[in-house]
Amino acid sequence: MLSTCSLDSFCGLCEKRRSIRYFDTTPVSREDINEVIEAARLAPSVENTQPWRFHVVLHKGLLEQLTRTACYGNFIAGASAFILVTCDQRMTPSTGETLWNPRELEFSCVAAMEHLVLAATAKGLGSCWVSLHHGPAHDILKLPTHETVIGGIMLGHPRKGEEEPSGPHERRPLSGVVTFHE
Repeated sequence: MLSTCSLDSFCGLCEKRRSIRYFDTTPVSREDINEVIEAARLAPSVENTQPWRFHVVLHKGLLEQLTRTACYGNFIAGASAFILVTCDQRMTPSTGETLWNPRELEFSCVAAMEHLVLAATAKGLGSCWVSLHHGPAHDILKLPTHETVIGGIMLGHPRKGEEEPSGPHERRPLSGVVTFHE
């Protein structure tokens, strides 16, 4: 049997996951950070290239600088940790094959980011996906030119009152998002 997790428990985790933007001052332990990154590391990737790189930012000065690079919202500085995810554009399949779509490397990093936010939720941590202006974020962390900034995940312990959603999140019905071609 492939699964040790029921679909109901997985869907419950997905429903529980939400974007937390406000955190208390309790630091997230390195053990917790490593555990959520371990879950991200297990994500699928095109031809098993595993092109992701996780840059864990704990330094308050860097968090403040990265806040100014956020496309939507300016919440990064309030997080205990910020995990910037980059894509190593040099990665190639071990088979030597050429990728038909090089963007697949970036898509693989997105899958890793989703694993990360679900793992954070499972651990009772708050997280929020953040889009960044890539150039400035790249420069702040002095990243190598072969790494493309994909985005970042704020991580922390939710501030009191932020632990539970204020109400249900509206989702389009299944009939509005699925088309069967028979």
